[in-house]
Amino acid sequence: MKKIGFIGYGSMGRVILNGFLESGMLKPFNVTVSTRTRSKLSELEKNYPDVEIAHNNIQTAQNSDIIFLFTGTSDVKNVIEEIKTYLSEKTHLVYISAALGIDMVSTIFDGKITKVIPSITSEVHEGVSLICHHESVSIEESDFVDNLFRTVGDVKIVDEADLDVGADITSCSPAFIAKIFQEFSIEASNNSTFSREEAEKMIISTLYGTSKLLYEKGYGIDDLISAVATKGGITEEGVKILDNELPELFNELFKTTIKKHQIIQSKLKEQY
Repeated sequence: MKKIGFIGYGSMGRVILNGFLESGMLKPFNVTVSTRTRSKLSELEKNYPDVEIAHNNIQTAQNSDIIFLFTGTSDVKNVIEEIKTYLSEKTHLVYISAALGIDMVSTIFDGKITKVIPSITSEVHEGVSLICHHESVSIEESDFVDNLFRTVGDVKIVDEADLDVGADITSCSPAFIAKIFQEFSIEASNNSTFSREEAEKMIISTLYGTSKLLYEKGYGIDDLISAVATKGGITEEGVKILDNELPELFNELFKTTIKKHQIIQSKLKEQY
């Protein structure tokens, strides 16, 4: 069994590692973890006492065949430089920094690299993790990582060129969706006697039901719109407003986020 190391145990590291362990695909005695703030690991130690808590990142690197870097983007370079002496040509690095290109990481680690864009929805074992493997990663190695992430949701293998928009769709969209429905609930409250809390609860329940219709019952998006927005009805009038306003809004959203991706990537290239 491969030895797996995790460096960093922030919110995303916690979600992903706990999901892997809960699935049973990773055995606690094969896992080593190190993080800057050791107190964050207290619950992990309690639930999985066989997980090895390393004193530092070097110890994690020494004990691991695959190393997951769940650090902030600005810390990735420093961490790799800290542990690179203890990495071999067989070591497989997996990192989750959206803006950090594999070509950049390759300048400081000339080995097997995988880039993953997870989603907060992995906490409920839903959503999509986007994965891009460097050509040096073997089929067996890529399958192992892919199958790990399948324990916390769906997996989509993508070209790195599509990761920016892909991240907007899968990783950023929970916030976008939440913001849209937050504004919807505010205006619903403003135009009725419902409190904002009441409106939010109704919207969340309806959103959950809508997702189940699309995901479990096999409704297509067009089919669902047609089923609710009957010709000449009230819903159809609302859909017309959205047809007029949303295309430009979402076009501007993607233009803005893609530009931000590019700005961050440009700054990172100066560091690498």
